[in-house]
Amino acid sequence: MRAISRGMGEPRSFHAPEVYGREAIGKIARALPPVERLYANVRFSILRPKLLSVMDLLLPDEGRILDIGCGFGLFAAYFGQTQPARRIVGVDPDARRIAMAQRVSSSLGLENEFIAGDARDVSLGGGFAGAYVLDVMHHIPRADQLPMLERLRDVLAPRGVLVVKDITTEPHLGLKFTELMDRAMVGWNEPLAYRHHREWGEMLTSLGFHVRMVRVPDVLPYPHVVIAATKQ
Repeated sequence: MRAISRGMGEPRSFHAPEVYGREAIGKIARALPPVERLYANVRFSILRPKLLSVMDLLLPDEGRILDIGCGFGLFAAYFGQTQPARRIVGVDPDARRIAMAQRVSSSLGLENEFIAGDARDVSLGGGFAGAYVLDVMHHIPRADQLPMLERLRDVLAPRGVLVVKDITTEPHLGLKFTELMDRAMVGWNEPLAYRHHREWGEMLTSLGFHVRMVRVPDVLPYPHVVIAATKQ
């Protein structure tokens, strides 16, 4: 049987990378200093490789991809490794973290870009093929969440995809477990603004996105939800 061709070009070659991404995660950890390596291991224990693989399949496999709240660039390095045609643009208000994110990506041979600033008002440009916000939305003040989503819509190209991974508010015990873990990381003074996944869906739909979402069960009681919103 002949291979199916891509138009008039050569037959397409399909490659299925390791779904759990352990090799990609290992390379990231080795590129970090000891303290940040410990933090990376904690983050990757929460956002497990199987969960990351779901998001990896939802994001465009090439083009400029915006990473909101990129921190040390862990996920920029991950998604950049799984699809080398991506160019991740990471944004974070912490200049020290941005500098480390750039070093990690450079050490892995990735052509990612990082910007120090608040994603709510920093200059971003536009025309992004995709964007992702991983466990960041509930750290944004409630009144700023809809304007943040609106801004992401505006910087996406037509048919661009926004992937939001966050915590939904049910079951209640799962939410309380998540809140305790968040407090251990950020302290007791920072406001946390969790929303039910239906609220996120309604907000994104009101902004003109086509929305799909899935709850992702975990060994730990985090009530994960992954939302894929396509700009119309």
